[in-house]
Amino acid sequence: MTQPRRGRVTMQVRWSDVDLFAHVNNAAYLRFLDDARFALFPSMGVDPAGRPTDSMLVVVKHEIDYLAPLAFRPEPVAVEVWVPRIGTSSVDFAYEIVDEPSDPDRTVYLRARSRMVQLDRLTLAPRAFSDTERAVFERFPGEGPDLHAW
Repeated sequence: MTQPRRGRVTMQVRWSDVDLFAHVNNAAYLRFLDDARFALFPSMGVDPAGRPTDSMLVVVKHEIDYLAPLAFRPEPVAVEVWVPRIGTSSVDFAYEIVDEPSDPDRTVYLRARSRMVQLDRLTLAPRAFSDTERAVFERFPGEGPDLHAW
């Protein structure tokens, strides 16, 4: 079994992330997940110059457990990202949003999973990952997140 490894991206909670109820809004959390994923995997559908490639990865599903309220604050949070599953043309990303810096008693604010499918840009049909694309995802292996059942 491969040793689990998580990517980690530090982010600041912005005033615009907070809603009427004085905590980070659910839509802002999705942006945190997207920003962290693209920081760790910048070539998903674009080349190094930011131009679209022949394939693109699109989100087909999100599962999110909101575990603790996160309010506006000066201390940053960390989004940890790892890859529990790689299919032929789909990949799952797992996430936890936690306090930064990390400590043994850290608060986990959110735990989530996203499934993305790679599509051919012209036909919009699923396209299998190449060995090179697969190797990028394999840098961050780990078990799936422990999400609550419905």
